[in-house]
Amino acid sequence: MDASLTALVSSLGDTAVDLLEAGESEGWSPSAADDTLGIVDALCVALAAHGGPLEIPLTQVRAHIAAAQQAVRQDLPPAPRRGSAAARREVQEGTARFRAWRDARVHQWPAPPRVRRSSWDA
Repeated sequence: MDASLTALVSSLGDTAVDLLEAGESEGWSPSAADDTLGIVDALCVALAAHGGPLEIPLTQVRAHIAAAQQAVRQDLPPAPRRGSAAARREVQEGTARFRAWRDARVHQWPAPPRVRRSSWDA
């Protein structure tokens, strides 16, 4: 790897850290998440193009990235009735949390901690 490519990779790593910190502090929107997944997919394509032992794992990563992009882009079916078996299943598999994140006006990930009050606080 020549010096200019090494510098570009180092700069890309710094930019990725900045992006992660900005997403954690300001929150992620679905469009920002989709754009970021697209960039990661392009990097996987570039690395997989050289073949070798990384080609198959990167192909699998690209399939997961495509599934994540599709989940961010497509509409979810209407939420099930509260308390139903389907609602409990959505909570278990994380669909309910994903729906709440994607449809929220402010996208915080991870969610800020909840402050719980009890009778002992008084």
